[in-house]
Amino acid sequence: DSSYKQDDGLRYNGRDLALVRGRSAGCTVILGSATPSIVSHHHGRTSKYRLLSMTRSIGERELAEPCVVDLKTSAATKRKGLFHPELQRGLRDTFENSSQSILLLNRRGFATSVICRDCGKVVECNHCKVNLNRHRQKNILLCHYCGYSLTGSVTCQTCGSANLHPIGFGTERVEEEVRNLLPEANIARLDSDVAADRNKFLTILNAMREKEIDILVGTQIIAKGLHFPEVSLVGIVMADSGLGFPDYRAAEKTYQLITQVTGRAGRGETRGKVIIQTLQPEHYAISLAADNDYETLIERELAIRQEVGFPPYCRLVFIIVEDHEDQVARTSSREIVDMARTWCRTHDHSQSLSVLGPAPAPLERLRDRYRWQIMLKSTSLQPLHCLVDWISETYQAPSDTRVIVDIDPENML
Repeated sequence: DSSYKQDDGLRYNGRDLALVRGRSAGCTVILGSATPSIVSHHHGRTSKYRLLSMTRSIGERELAEPCVVDLKTSAATKRKGLFHPELQRGLRDTFENSSQSILLLNRRGFATSVICRDCGKVVECNHCKVNLNRHRQKNILLCHYCGYSLTGSVTCQTCGSANLHPIGFGTERVEEEVRNLLPEANIARLDSDVAADRNKFLTILNAMREKEIDILVGTQIIAKGLHFPEVSLVGIVMADSGLGFPDYRAAEKTYQLITQVTGRAGRGETRGKVIIQTLQPEHYAISLAADNDYETLIERELAIRQEVGFPPYCRLVFIIVEDHEDQVARTSSREIVDMARTWCRTHDHSQSLSVLGPAPAPLERLRDRYRWQIMLKSTSLQPLHCLVDWISETYQAPSDTRVIVDIDPENML
């Protein structure tokens, strides 16, 4: 699970540390997951790990019944709001049967951005090159990276117009729409905005266990490890929201999230149902998740990654260069790339070690610092380590420049 990777400060992977600790102590390490990473599963196949599989569910329970609904169909396009008629019926029927439902959308806030109707510009963070998200309950526009916020009554930064319109949607919008659909139901929301208050987080979980909540809306926080026996319906509001990320594991992560939240349904006596709303029902990550076909997903992903040379068929290192001045960050990253390519030629690693970049990071500016990215790829870890150690010892960065090395990166942004 990518949450075991520390992505700031000292970068390390808790899974890998567990393996090192197990080796030094001479003990067994168990890596357990309903949806192991493609890399870990490949290690099991190649005997780096020992692969153990659980082929039956506890109590021989049936898997939840999947239903994939295409949001491009005529019935879906005529709908009002976020919910397909199939999901609306499912929510009503589940509530009338005194069962519980879960609605998943992996975006918090009310809207993902706010656009000016007069000049067409999107309101951006003053410190990061990202859109501000609208949070209606707090009446603010918020940056999800640095925490910068503006009041909800802000005017356009470009033309000064107050004619701003929210676009996109998050968990607050889902919560509002389900309240309109079922005003008599008890509805709660659980995302990182709510979970920041530990007492409130635990209160919602306890209320869900005690059946005091009929419908729980949330992000991936509610997808894993929770046991609510009375949940008979899971609705995934937008299953393909993660497929557009610039990450070679986007399909894998989408499959994992759908599969894990599917496991929240039907954990009691009644078989559960999962309604998956999507604009890409033909995408293999979504169709295979609906079929619970992990083996086929692995074969598809391994074939793609072997062709383009991504893990598990290589090891990756990201070098991120940050500076308050874009030109300084760009120049520094180019100097590092020139050094790396010279080292590869000198040590006869030009064929086995690739140096890609520099290029602007997908998130070009964060917290007032411009970011340039270099990718190192190799089928062998040893030359990667030697090159990174040599760069760290040799390169003298400008005083305000940060050079960050991330080995086996989990976050591609």
